[in-house]
Amino acid sequence: MKDSLIAEFFKLVKFGITGVMNTLVDFVIFLLLTHMGVAIYFAQVVSYSCGMLNSYIVNRSWTFQSKGKFFSRQMTRFIIANLSLLVLSLVLLWVFTEQLGLIKLLAKLCSTVLIMVIGFVVNRLWVFRQN
Repeated sequence: MKDSLIAEFFKLVKFGITGVMNTLVDFVIFLLLTHMGVAIYFAQVVSYSCGMLNSYIVNRSWTFQSKGKFFSRQMTRFIIANLSLLVLSLVLLWVFTEQLGLIKLLAKLCSTVLIMVIGFVVNRLWVFRQN
């Protein structure tokens, strides 16, 4: 039992490290696009998608050490989960900017933190679960 808790803790740490990388990819692309005048919601879709691709590759191979095929049911679940998280992130971005009046960067940060927490749970329990 103790070993499994330690293993889960290390998966969480790896997920967090991967999340930081994904977030950097997401934020850099988001900031570049919005700085170039691209609409905030389109920039969110593009930047989130880039972070999502990085996330699948790194979490699949390093965090959860999946042995399945790259293009698999797991990838389908990952895409479904992350498209759902993308929609939620767009809603949160709208709430934080339009309803609460936060600046773009702070709204993006708040949205990202919430999505990361939900994302770990979904990835661990559904996408990369051990059968």
